[in-house]
Amino acid sequence: MKRSVRRLRETRPGWGFTLVELLVVIAIIGVLVALLLPAVQAAREAARRTQCNNNLKQLGIALHNYHDVMGQFPTGTFNCNPANPGTGSCGGGFGYIWEAGAHRKGSVLVKLLPYVEQGALFDKIDFRLDAEAQLSSQGFGRGEIKMYRCPSDTYTGASVGQSNYAPSIGNQAMPGQGGGCASYPGNDFGQGPVGHGSTESSSQTSGCFSRYSFSSRFADIVDGTSNVIAMGEIRPFCGDHHRGGWMNANALWTATTAPINFPTCPGEKQGTSSGSFTCYHFANWQTSQGFKSRHPGGAQFVFADGSVHFLPQTITYLTYQRLGDRRDGQPVGNY
Repeated sequence: MKRSVRRLRETRPGWGFTLVELLVVIAIIGVLVALLLPAVQAAREAARRTQCNNNLKQLGIALHNYHDVMGQFPTGTFNCNPANPGTGSCGGGFGYIWEAGAHRKGSVLVKLLPYVEQGALFDKIDFRLDAEAQLSSQGFGRGEIKMYRCPSDTYTGASVGQSNYAPSIGNQAMPGQGGGCASYPGNDFGQGPVGHGSTESSSQTSGCFSRYSFSSRFADIVDGTSNVIAMGEIRPFCGDHHRGGWMNANALWTATTAPINFPTCPGEKQGTSSGSFTCYHFANWQTSQGFKSRHPGGAQFVFADGSVHFLPQTITYLTYQRLGDRRDGQPVGNY
């Protein structure tokens, strides 16, 4: 028996892979990983986009609840500055003031806090003082509101709490800083003649909000609430104002004037020309204060009726501007 076992061991072929077989297996695994990784990444982005969509839905509900109580959308700050070119009237005609003085501090997102389950934080603010300074002094200077951030945008290096969502001033006139960009001047329909939406006047504001303290009522949205953008996505570090954070009353004004996802982000194109900011510079307001997202191919928007839509960056330019303007009176068409 021992001799038989020894003979079996001597004649039994060796186990294991040859080098060629091992390389083939590694190559096959590499191909499978290469095929699987994009699918995994796509699935993760789909989940992030769904969460972002839900955030915008909640903001749409918050806007409607606010309107039910106040009779209009929330206002931004009162900041009438005669030194700011294009500023509207500094005396009277401040739109629809729902409470004397209370609308003059803080951004639209500050006013929405009670309607996004942040009532305790809102109650800490004395609107006779500066809202942002108070929140910062209470240790909330870098505070992130989860509903105000899109999970696809992972930037966390800011010194103040950021937002990926901003109110729309629509197809407003948008002069470029230093005259370095004139490609997208805005005001295509004559409804938003004041530069950067720096006005309190309904008749001079294209979108649902101005940069200052005008905000629309449903009755002001003549084209119909299902045809007009109320808020959309932004990438805060692609614009010098946007990076000011969700509390800052002068940070979030955003126009549809620039095409969706126009490249003004650090690491994209950038640069100045003849001492002026080019269209690709993060401080060129004509394009930097536009709607942008990290979602491939477009960005998400909540319309004035509360519905959420993904608009492709290939959308026809005038169609996009009609969606931004609340009273251009023109058919929107397909998008």
